[in-house]
Amino acid sequence: MGENKIAIADPAGFEPVVSSVTGTRVNQATPRIQACYNDNINMDNLEIAKLLRKMAAAYTILGDPPAGRQGNRFKIIAYDNAATAVEHATSELKDLWEEGKLDTVPGLGPAIISHLDELFRKGKSAHFEATLKKVNPAIFPLLDVPGLGPKKAAKLVSQLHLRSLDDLKKAAREHKIASLETFGNKSEEVILSNIERLEKGAIKERRLLLPQADEIADEIIDYLAVKADKLGSLRRRVATIGDVDLAVATNQPIEVIERFVNYPKKVSLIERGPTGASILLASGRQADLRVSKPREYGAMLQYFTGSKYHNIRLRELALKKHLSINEYGISGHRFATEESLYKFLGLDYIEPELREDNGEIEAAKAHKLPKLVELSQIHGDLQLHSNFDLQTSHDSGEDSMKELQEAAQKLGYDYIGVTDHNPSTTKHRPTQVMAKMRAQKEHVEHLNSSGHLPRVISLLEVDISADGSLPMPQNALAQLDGCLVSVHSSFGMDKKEMTKRVIGGLSNPVARILAHPTGRILQQRDGYELDWDVISRFCLEHDKALEINAHPSRLDLPDTLVREVVKRGVKLSLGTDSHKKDDLVNMKYGVSVARRGWAQEKNIINSWNYAKILAWFHQRG
Repeated sequence: MGENKIAIADPAGFEPVVSSVTGTRVNQATPRIQACYNDNINMDNLEIAKLLRKMAAAYTILGDPPAGRQGNRFKIIAYDNAATAVEHATSELKDLWEEGKLDTVPGLGPAIISHLDELFRKGKSAHFEATLKKVNPAIFPLLDVPGLGPKKAAKLVSQLHLRSLDDLKKAAREHKIASLETFGNKSEEVILSNIERLEKGAIKERRLLLPQADEIADEIIDYLAVKADKLGSLRRRVATIGDVDLAVATNQPIEVIERFVNYPKKVSLIERGPTGASILLASGRQADLRVSKPREYGAMLQYFTGSKYHNIRLRELALKKHLSINEYGISGHRFATEESLYKFLGLDYIEPELREDNGEIEAAKAHKLPKLVELSQIHGDLQLHSNFDLQTSHDSGEDSMKELQEAAQKLGYDYIGVTDHNPSTTKHRPTQVMAKMRAQKEHVEHLNSSGHLPRVISLLEVDISADGSLPMPQNALAQLDGCLVSVHSSFGMDKKEMTKRVIGGLSNPVARILAHPTGRILQQRDGYELDWDVISRFCLEHDKALEINAHPSRLDLPDTLVREVVKRGVKLSLGTDSHKKDDLVNMKYGVSVARRGWAQEKNIINSWNYAKILAWFHQRG
């Protein structure tokens, strides 16, 4: 970001707003610009972010318009910020648009929202199309090459008459780039190397899942052998992560940076300076290290944790106090800790997970921030799958209930809920299903009779059929302490039908929890649509809970929906959805989602003791 004068601008509000949320898709993009649009109106967030970055690139290339018209620099900032916001969003933009909630995404200003509205209604945006038409389309593929920004790419296309990435590769091999002003031999070598890595798939476009980024960061921190903090979206515990950013407070920056750039899994050095370095890893990911003097570390840690929108609001607050804030401190003041920086601004400390410009600064000023739930407050895992012989409708677990119990004991849990999938209805008669439920109940009673902790709660994860019924005899369900219900098929139902279906499943008196409520799988499948007003009211009226599924590929409910249901007082449960004992440690990711959704201990039923949780499951209202 730039200095304060940019921070207080409203860069996304540079055009009139005309918004409508009705109409059908009509894809009329011209052939030249067709690549900017997905033939399917259901563009995912990565595709939308890429389109917004093309818009930022286009404005960068076009430069400022003639005098008397607003400059493009604010538009560049607006589209770049919007693209970052979409990449970080944990709900699909298309779903938010259909719910009329695009304005809840920090970083999307009214003008961009109006263009996205048209895009979702018609399959194209006249503004996007008109802007992108002004730029040679051969430039955009070159932007996928690391190190090639819009202006450099435009220069290469113009001076070498390129039409494709293949043309650029050929030009590099024929040493035509080195002779261009501002490039040179080294630039030519890097461009050719990055093109080849791009073609081999060594450069990843997709964002990392949170646990993947955690693993990379933890390995580097272990190697550095110094205390280090994670930065950016990783520290804020966003569901998907771009690059891995780390920070170290040290009075020996040269030594720390030297060790970092010699990391064994480094492929190449991207850049190095007195305050940090960037390296390319064998995985194709970039890792960045920033170092700071201990007395300035708090300011640097806060600044590079972000989010951009949170930091913009902090700058606005500082300006009102006639102060200037940056990565080194506030108007000459240095801060060794983030707590002291926030206090200096008259704010309570804001946990990293909340720093998304969603009202946290106002709450910190009014001393009304929630005391977020902690991992230590979780007394049990309420979705685990064992290898008990139920001949289930879906995949069973790898380990026995006893092995899951032993793994949970190491985590200090008081109880676990074993939630194997219901027996396949195509393979079993009702009497056989009943026999299997009795066998499971007896096995759980045997485990609990030993006196070993944690105790096992006899649950089941039951499919909700398309008509809302549960494919289990009621007398068989009655053998359980309770059950989770979930959708595993017929995902294409519209919102009204799917809501009715889910309510039908939750209406069964044995059903207590709706598992992985949106059905999404990160980077693989969008969730189905539900009317969350209806679902929330039903849960409140009938004392049901919604799950935060801690499986790394789900993290479902998304944090934005967690925030909504927390405001309404809906109960939440946490389950790792583990199919092997080693995965019980993933509970921390479910807690991260809960914290990003402003959830407190009182909102999570896993914080209850065994007697209370068992009594709740036994309710048959």
